Amino acid sequence: MTTNINKLYYAVLKYIPSAIRMETINVGIAVHYPVKKYSHFFKTTNMRRVATFDDEYNKSFFSMVMDSLEYDLNYNLDEDIETLKLGFSDESDEGRFNNISEPDFLSRKISYLTNEFRFSSVQSINISDEDWSSVIEDLKSTFLYYDKPKNKRITKDKVRRLLSKQVRSYNFSKDRIRANPELPNDLGGMDKYDFQIDKTLLRSMTFDYKRKDNLTTELKVILYDLNSIKPKNDISAVFLISNELENPEDKKIYDNFLLNAQKIAKERNYKVDLVQLDQLKDKLDKEINLEAK
Repeated sequence: MTTNINKLYYAVLKYIPSAIRMETINVGIAVHYPVKKYSHFFKTTNMRRVATFDDEYNKSFFSMVMDSLEYDLNYNLDEDIETLKLGFSDESDEGRFNNISEPDFLSRKISYLTNEFRFSSVQSINISDEDWSSVIEDLKSTFLYYDKPKNKRITKDKVRRLLSKQVRSYNFSKDRIRANPELPNDLGGMDKYDFQIDKTLLRSMTFDYKRKDNLTTELKVILYDLNSIKPKNDISAVFLISNELENPEDKKIYDNFLLNAQKIAKERNYKVDLVQLDQLKDKLDKEINLEAK
């Protein structure tokens, strides 16, 4: 029996309290599955984290924006019935979900947001009807990472599976993409990556470890692997797919790691960057021509 593969679309809501610093945290994710005529906005439940990030945030305004997005986006679930009665309008706009089956439904719905709240560009994932609900849960766990206790947060393996579904939704020709590519290292072994698209390598990673020793060990391994990339490998960029960072201590490790990684890459004439899944399409668009045949 053939499994039907369809596209699910999503966009991550960023909170940006200062246009000068441009620091952000994820505060929601909008999901649209046209085949099921399903749309939903999942807002963060970790308001303590928002308050810590911005101690001057306006709680009432923040809640109003979240409620408005639920009203605009929530459709086709029993628990959404009350959301559709929030009182923002009346029955005259009942046709606002007429285009729920269209691929551009989500991009149209979220295009008006600016200033403190901004959505990332819409991303797509290839999924089946059998796993669509579990994929949505994984997306929530990925982008609203700190809404869950540590023992229930998404694993690197699940992030890798999401990466695979997302990359396959880009419809690259077979000659442009390789899954699980390996490059030889200086010890005679092979360094493994998740994908190679043209001359760009993708590799999932995480900064979320209970023990800092385990984190630094993984980062040292990645730095060694980056150092093993040679000109003959013909690599132009390496994108490390990582999760959002929570505390200042992690941020210091992040900055030091990225500084060392970029130094290595510059010496070997390629680029390296840490990328969240919702940024991947934009990064790839800049690095390679997705329209190439």
